[in-house]
Amino acid sequence: MSEHDQSAREEARRRLSEPEDDHELHSALEWMRVDHPRLWEVLHRVHLSHDADPSEPEEWRRADEGSQEKDMLDHYEKAMGVLAIALQ
Repeated sequence: MSEHDQSAREEARRRLSEPEDDHELHSALEWMRVDHPRLWEVLHRVHLSHDADPSEPEEWRRADEGSQEKDMLDHYEKAMGVLAIALQ
């Protein structure tokens, strides 16, 4: 992952932590909800739901290969990449 890609993902994470009045973020998330529901679901779980837990991806990184947690981490990483591109 390039430095630019990492920077774009960090910006997306920051915006997810402060979503109020971010119309561009809301549009990108709505697009993901419709066109990429599995990716949207993992972002919702980690960042948007009332019981969101932003620490989950770190927990998933420690899971065994082939586990459901590793699958969730893969989806999360893909979702953050797609969101970062949509916000550029």
